[in-house]
Amino acid sequence: MGEETRQFASRFTRAVDLLAGISSEAGLAAARRKRGAELEAAVADALDAVAALHEAETSAVKDWAERRAQVLAGVAGLREALARGGAEAAGRGAGPLVALLGGPPALTPEPTGDAVRAAMKRGPRRGRR
Repeated sequence: MGEETRQFASRFTRAVDLLAGISSEAGLAAARRKRGAELEAAVADALDAVAALHEAETSAVKDWAERRAQVLAGVAGLREALARGGAEAAGRGAGPLVALLGGPPALTPEPTGDAVRAAMKRGPRRGRR
């Protein structure tokens, strides 16, 4: 894996970690304490990272077009929520996007990158809502 690919994957993993974290009240509070006034910018950057990956064209992933459309719609909804109500509003809607991405449920305030990578290797959770 090249350095650019590693950096891209790392940015995506951090983005999913942040979105998973803010999807719970405890995680949102922890993120707010850690990042303060910069939390909204960090959430916006996380949404950009998720969108960047899913805007790519590929045929290597099964059902990519459908998944891509769902993720980008979720990102658009969270961007609107962020603009209207800040990180708190985005956090309330982040859980479904994180689940769609195959990330961890909001069990801890700050999920680890290892947990996200493991969830991503498992792939999307089909049939669970």
